Amino acid sequence: MKLKKIAKIQSGYISRGKIESIDDGSHFLLQARDVDGKRLIYNADNLIRFSPGLSGKDWILEPNDVLFMARGARNYSILINEIPDNVLAAACFFIVRVTNSMVQPHYLFWYLNQEPVENYFRQHSGRGVHMPVVRRDVLENLDIPVPPVKVQAGIAKLDGLLRKEMELLHKLAENRKNLITAACLAAVRDNTGLRKVK
Repeated sequence: MKLKKIAKIQSGYISRGKIESIDDGSHFLLQARDVDGKRLIYNADNLIRFSPGLSGKDWILEPNDVLFMARGARNYSILINEIPDNVLAAACFFIVRVTNSMVQPHYLFWYLNQEPVENYFRQHSGRGVHMPVVRRDVLENLDIPVPPVKVQAGIAKLDGLLRKEMELLHKLAENRKNLITAACLAAVRDNTGLRKVK
């Protein structure tokens, strides 16, 4: 089934000029820098605050929205879970909002990050240019297999467990790195006679 048959797709917020951060701005902006494309997660703790000139085409992000990174050499998607009020996505994203009850957002997020989809975009996007961009019509016409909801739920559950495991392993690796670095620095201090800084 074509993606446009199961979801509405809207481009992120397009600004006519440079976006200035304002302490008491009315909205937040989720940008590429707020997303980890390898771990497929986002961080909403440090979003810039600003006051946009909204149009009827601008969508405030909602839980279960899928953000598709349309620009760059690698296209990926993230699933919006918890999000503050009044958050807009930057123009580098397409917002994909599921409208068909037979499709689960987590399943769609999972499928959009699989190899067949990567191959599709590789074939239909302008490669060889400075900044490859996936056009909206290319995204809309992507074929999405729609298994029974029960199967989708099973895939979503397994994917969620896998992501939790990967996050724990990532934190473990960070802790090990910090411990080893601290031990190495202590060895350097001890060996050079430097006093430990309190």
